[in-house]
Amino acid sequence: QALRQLLFLINGTTLNCLLLRKDTCSWSCGIQLRYNISQVEQWLRAQGLQQSGACKELEPLVQAAQLLQVKKVTEEDARALCSLCTVLTPQQVVKLLRAYTPAVGLEERISPRFISSVERQLQDQYGEGPGQLLVDTSHLFPVHLPFTASPLHLDELCIPETLNLAFL
Repeated sequence: QALRQLLFLINGTTLNCLLLRKDTCSWSCGIQLRYNISQVEQWLRAQGLQQSGACKELEPLVQAAQLLQVKKVTEEDARALCSLCTVLTPQQVVKLLRAYTPAVGLEERISPRFISSVERQLQDQYGEGPGQLLVDTSHLFPVHLPFTASPLHLDELCIPETLNLAFL
């Protein structure tokens, strides 16, 4: 449970950095981010924690890294990108696309037509409901403590007289 909370905090902080800092939205940053996430996932598997729900907390970050790595030119690319980003909000996807910085000499800037196409498809897919841009990193997950019944019955317990609990 503590690990899940920690990974949520890492995910939220990193995703907020991506959304707020244009210099982090690049293809190379997406590769580095995906590599680091895969290292965390590998560690979780090695520790037998993949079923704990902790991996699920990294999913928005995985999708953001993939968004930075995919081709962003044609209408088909826009459809693929929309089907890829299921956990990110439409506002987050559009913000990442607008902040994307292409590699000098290797990529072209993302066209406004492509961004508006993605935005239109996401609106059709998710509707125009209010979306959240930044992740609320102050969110706390509830703590679940397992209950294990005692094999002793209460009437079998001997309570010392010095505790003054005769009424029990």
